[in-house]
Amino acid sequence: MPSAVEGISVLQEGSPHRSRRASLKVLNRNIGQVVLGNLLFDTWYYSPYPDSIVLGADWQHAGKHIGLAADLRNGAARGLTNGDPICRRLYVCPRCFRYTPNEHDYPQHLQHHQERCSRGLEAQPVPDSALKVYDWGGYAIWEIDGEKEKLYCQNLSLFGKLFLEQKSVFFDTGGFKYYVLTHTPTPPSPPATKGRGVKRSSSVFADDILYDSHVLGFFSKENLSWDSNNLACILIFPPFQHRQLGQLLMAVSYKLSGWEWEGGVIGGPEKPLSAMGRRSYLRFWSERIARFMMGQTADADANRVFHKARKKTIHPRKEEMTVKEIGDRTGMLGEDVAAALGEMGLCQSMTSKRKKRTSTELNGAASHGDHNSSNWSTMIIQRSKIVEWAEKNGVDLTSPVPEQGFRGEWALSDLDNSGNSGLTTDDEDDNDNSDT
Repeated sequence: MPSAVEGISVLQEGSPHRSRRASLKVLNRNIGQVVLGNLLFDTWYYSPYPDSIVLGADWQHAGKHIGLAADLRNGAARGLTNGDPICRRLYVCPRCFRYTPNEHDYPQHLQHHQERCSRGLEAQPVPDSALKVYDWGGYAIWEIDGEKEKLYCQNLSLFGKLFLEQKSVFFDTGGFKYYVLTHTPTPPSPPATKGRGVKRSSSVFADDILYDSHVLGFFSKENLSWDSNNLACILIFPPFQHRQLGQLLMAVSYKLSGWEWEGGVIGGPEKPLSAMGRRSYLRFWSERIARFMMGQTADADANRVFHKARKKTIHPRKEEMTVKEIGDRTGMLGEDVAAALGEMGLCQSMTSKRKKRTSTELNGAASHGDHNSSNWSTMIIQRSKIVEWAEKNGVDLTSPVPEQGFRGEWALSDLDNSGNSGLTTDDEDDNDNSDT
């Protein structure tokens, strides 16, 4: 077994904490770097790891003479910490997310998992009770009950807090489900060899089954949300960011909310969102609406926005929808639809006079007034503008999350044998405008 630091890839510093406002720096980072398997990278924020583990025996002895452990976490004992994290490096298991600051204990723990993997007792870096809900292109998402697997979820939450500023749930995981994203590389086909010789790989980690499949990130979700939240927190680990994996988790969170079926919930992520989270979701919402408007994805009733016309007309009929109707047909809240449309900047305003019935209630008796003229704001969206927006922003109007990837009760039941939903498209007959 190689040492804990042998073959580790050092990643570039990409922490956003350097640009934070001073008012947000409530707690100093207590851990400087983490080793996750064969990767080494910086942490971003404070995480409440137990003092008995993070501080170590030397720090605890020093704390008795200089200050409490809380003072060390807050950086009050500047003479002792010199402003640096009190734990220079934390070693985290990529399989169970247990942790230790001791470099010598780390290889022994990894050896335990390696033996289990070699005996076929541990195929994936998730608990045995995990339920696979998505599997496509080497990426899989596993549902883990925070009540059944408390230790795993607690360790995962503590690790995630190193890169999340606003996460607040670490130990009380019983009311949550965790959805963990893993990746298993597709094994390359063996190269053709001459004679009987077999070429051996020169990679140090090529034969290490611990890294055949690894965790890339996760999102959590409340079992019962009074605010109809389909996601509590989301994180892609820093080494795997900027690969559109966050978009994958967001799409799966909407699918698992069951908004397409009777009794499902139309909702969104828990708010308020962080600055980074809002940027990510605005992009996700914009792409989701663009695909819906272009008819590349169907709504819950398998209806396209632009229906196929029977014959070509000089002035094609316009589809009219309210913001709420778009939300109902995409599983999004109306406020999120409005935010995405504003972010896309594709709406052309026009004012139309429409009759609106007004009603007043007096002493419990409802009385309806006359039909008064009220100005309603109408927005026009052209399909050609959506195409231009997609090309400018590098958006693929084909959904990156195929329905065929979902498993179990989430699998699409009306797919034919070829994997198509039976919908046909005809760009020449599609209408060009949509009113919102």
